[in-house]
Amino acid sequence: MPAIRRLKDKEVKSLLRDLVKAYPRTASLRSANNFDELSIGEHAVYFVDGAPLIVRSKVGLMPSLKYDEAISLLPHIVVDMGAVARIANGANIMRPGVRRIDGDFGKGELVVIVDEKYSKPIAVGRSEVDSAEMRLMGKGQVVENLHYVGDELWRSFVRAS
Repeated sequence: MPAIRRLKDKEVKSLLRDLVKAYPRTASLRSANNFDELSIGEHAVYFVDGAPLIVRSKVGLMPSLKYDEAISLLPHIVVDMGAVARIANGANIMRPGVRRIDGDFGKGELVVIVDEKYSKPIAVGRSEVDSAEMRLMGKGQVVENLHYVGDELWRSFVRAS
């Protein structure tokens, strides 16, 4: 298993600056004591006081599924229970499985995928169309799945905690 590395003060300041730029409505993490980094393939997972909150990926910074505060601020796409198993295996989100779209967003923005029965976040993805177009669509792929329950990042959270 890769080692967790403690970030230096300069790295913490840079990370916080990038986070506030990406998610201006999230509360400051400046009061946190420890910032650690775990490299997982092409990703870096940032643990803040032991909690895996932030992921740096090819799309930039995104909240992990464990960062409830940031997840709650993103637009939500509610999917039927039949889509959950596919999404939890890494499948992208297709329009027929979408039951409801909560919030407005543009193409390329991050969204949270939640199941319709329990309203639990199961994935973070990048929209392939804006919310207005998605509401009009009847079929086709609408969200690229970037991080989901059970993926390599998720498993790293469990191992490192």
